[in-house]
Amino acid sequence: MAIRGLTVCLFLAVATCRVPAVEPETFLVPHALKPGDTIALIAPSAPATNPEFSAYVKLMEGKGFRVIGKPGLVGRKEHYLGGSDEERALEINEYLRDPKVRMIMPVRGGFGMTRILDRIDFKALRKDPKIIAGYSDLTALHLGAARHAQVVTFHSPMAMRDLWREAEPSYAFQARSFNQAVFAGQYRPGQRGYVVEIPEGDRPEKLVGGKAKGRLLGGNLSLVVTLMGTSHAMQPKGAILFLEDVSEPAYRIDRYLSQLRLAGVMDQVAGVVLGSFTTSDKGEEKDTTRVLKDYFGKLKVPVLMGFPVGHTTRNATLPHGAMVELDADEGTLRVLENPVRLD
Repeated sequence: MAIRGLTVCLFLAVATCRVPAVEPETFLVPHALKPGDTIALIAPSAPATNPEFSAYVKLMEGKGFRVIGKPGLVGRKEHYLGGSDEERALEINEYLRDPKVRMIMPVRGGFGMTRILDRIDFKALRKDPKIIAGYSDLTALHLGAARHAQVVTFHSPMAMRDLWREAEPSYAFQARSFNQAVFAGQYRPGQRGYVVEIPEGDRPEKLVGGKAKGRLLGGNLSLVVTLMGTSHAMQPKGAILFLEDVSEPAYRIDRYLSQLRLAGVMDQVAGVVLGSFTTSDKGEEKDTTRVLKDYFGKLKVPVLMGFPVGHTTRNATLPHGAMVELDADEGTLRVLENPVRLD
């Protein structure tokens, strides 16, 4: 496969065969979501279940949106997946090709997106950019969209796990952050970009000071590493890299970060945003913090640690692929362009 006449290099060989960063002007953004638009629910990873599924449908229909999903989506299951590979890929592609669908919302993460990533019609997404949401296993879809379609997508809460609970106080922040990013009504006339909101009293830690601009790329650490060496891998040159993970012991985090370092990723990024690395074991949490500081504390680029993104109720929506400015001294991440179209 060739891009702009250059042979694509294996990601693992990035230190000796550099892949040029995607030019800023080549990325497209989807239309902002407004009442009357159609939202398509999908289960590309783990199965959809009730009552959370129905609660989200009711919530969004109450706001004036049309919500659709494949017949039998709830309860559709194959082993630990939300259906067969054929069913899940067909579902995504059907909605990517449907001009009426304006947002594709995964019900939840889990496992399985990488099994079907090579079947996704990214040409259809490039032709008609749509809001694609989700996090965790959906990192694979975001990376694929950035690499093959060059469309801004949204690393965000999902229907079943999070957004159906927006009325609960502990979920208010992530609902507000999601709304800020994708809903047309949240943008003022003439607005250009915004600062990603940080929960009050929850300022990230400066690990390395400074400012940097670049495209925001990344997501779940284990998925970022899994796609290395494939045609879907992240292109790190000049990027603002953001990472998070859940239930991974410190030694695995260490191993993942070793792979990023040995592949030359840390030598190419313009800045780093570290989100939550959630674990119920306090000892593991302490060890993971040490590992993160070992790898990122000596970089020559700005690094923020403890940013509110990941497997937590403090899960800010980040426009994957958008141009941003990281200010590690102030602890802020500014989106430099509207990640949605308002016309």
